[in-house]
Amino acid sequence: MRPETEALLTAISDEFNILTTARSPNELRSSRLNEAFAAFQGKVNKTRDEGVLITAPLETAMTFARHFAVMRSVCDELNTIRSAMEGLPRFGQPLPDAKPHWDFLPTIDWFWVKVGVKGGLAAVIAILLLKWINPPGPAAIPPMAWMLTIFGRPFLRVGETGDLRAFQNASLKALALVGCMRLLILTTPFLASYAVMNLVLFLILFIFGFLTARSPGINSWMLVGFLTISVFVGLNPQVPVASQTIIDTFLGLVIGIGIGTVVSRLIWPVLPQRVLQDNLLTLFAQIKALLSGDPHREKIQAQLAILPVEALQAARQIRIVGCGEEERAKLVSLVRALQTLITQISQLLSRRDRLPEITEQILKPQFERLEIEFKQMLDAFAECFCQGDCRFQLPTVRGALTEMDDAIQKIRDRNMLVDLTFEAPLRVLDLVERYHATADALDECGRLLCTLQIQRYWGDYGL
Repeated sequence: MRPETEALLTAISDEFNILTTARSPNELRSSRLNEAFAAFQGKVNKTRDEGVLITAPLETAMTFARHFAVMRSVCDELNTIRSAMEGLPRFGQPLPDAKPHWDFLPTIDWFWVKVGVKGGLAAVIAILLLKWINPPGPAAIPPMAWMLTIFGRPFLRVGETGDLRAFQNASLKALALVGCMRLLILTTPFLASYAVMNLVLFLILFIFGFLTARSPGINSWMLVGFLTISVFVGLNPQVPVASQTIIDTFLGLVIGIGIGTVVSRLIWPVLPQRVLQDNLLTLFAQIKALLSGDPHREKIQAQLAILPVEALQAARQIRIVGCGEEERAKLVSLVRALQTLITQISQLLSRRDRLPEITEQILKPQFERLEIEFKQMLDAFAECFCQGDCRFQLPTVRGALTEMDDAIQKIRDRNMLVDLTFEAPLRVLDLVERYHATADALDECGRLLCTLQIQRYWGDYGL
């Protein structure tokens, strides 16, 4: 089969080149993909008719069936992409019919509910402080406390560290504001000139924009910069400005930073290890929902594509004693293995309903038992991250896999599929191989999980 296989791989490579070359949709040139696959499939049928697969070991037959299924899947996907590109709307023609939205009620995102509660609490504390002790810089305290609480740290998913080391960062911000205050006290007389004021403001905004242009989102330092610039403009140095006014204004900013930091860090803090934990627990629950036949499969698969990316970002942002470079590398490896698991389960579910009717009585109970044990392994993974400890024995699915292989051998010994088309035994063997691949992916995740030392850094550490 080597010539047919090499010809098919060449046709697949040519098809990729055709589809990735820039041209109009109606100018896609034809390819030999379907002809090469037809020749490949004909050789497979001839091999089966000659009895080669019947005499081969079961493991070899399963591997061959999966190889054939992968080739067919790649060809089908490439044909689907070609059809989609050829069917793109042309200029002046109506758009295709819109796909209906998912028919389900949206759930409440409790993360943003907590953010709203914290922002309101910070504003209330700031106003109560104003009424109680009348601190300096009252106009700057509530907006700084509120903005820092609301917008200061929800951007961990795009590379920030959340509320980790919030008090250290707040101290650095306060020192930076003290330096700005001293500089402004010294330079205020020169800013009385309207031209100098505009030039300095331009330079400040240019430097601010240059330093933040590559930022993936608005972080706490940018918020402090926004309010500091607005305070600088609001001082109106064209008229004499008392040094005490400058001092009071910047002290108000520092007090606002303190209130926002305390509320953000002590009440529902956003920490990398917590975000990683929430993402992984959601990921395990969604995989179980897929195995259980949840009707919103497309929505779950969309979430499963996003959750590992967020988990990778969170794993790389853990900066706590006990979680060094080696431990972060293990977390990244675990998330990568979970991505492989998601792919294997998606492929498994797409083939689960293609079992020939004659084999259902023997194989379906074996598949159901395997899926139950898959869920038990996922529950054990979730328990590890809930408890913050991976130092206990995880379940295994090897016993169920052995029974499934025995059932396949029984079907083969009885020649139950001999009267069916060649597609039937290939579908059975491919499905069995998918269960093996899923079990191997789960075992790999379990192996990586047992190497973690999350009990050393999984709590609320790193002030």
